[in-house]
Amino acid sequence: MLYEITYILKPELTNEEQDSVNELVADHIKNLEGTVTSTNRTFSAQRGGTDENNLRKFAYPIKHYRQGYYYTSTFELSPSNLKTLESTLSREASILRFLIVKDFIDLSQLPVEDKGEEKAQEVVEEKDK
Repeated sequence: MLYEITYILKPELTNEEQDSVNELVADHIKNLEGTVTSTNRTFSAQRGGTDENNLRKFAYPIKHYRQGYYYTSTFELSPSNLKTLESTLSREASILRFLIVKDFIDLSQLPVEDKGEEKAQEVVEEKDK
């Protein structure tokens, strides 16, 4: 089954340490007979939303930290191994928080349909009745 994981790394990690944590997450998935499709930085200075070091501020503190590095990976894994992966990742000291989503839809692949005007007209017509 196809999954997406987004995880937040501690702000004091260097680029090399971030890469090693990314490899560690991929290794955990591969050890559970899964395959990692891609791993990317979720927010970056080029995309906006972060500072020059690619740190993103939190809305509230997470484990006493106010900012962190966000990464997103897509992978395939058997649903029976998902709980094992979650328990393994929850014990990783460098990962502040993570979220795994199944059957996600890549919004960039969907056709753009603007039904706002049509819906607004329907609401106006209903109100006039």
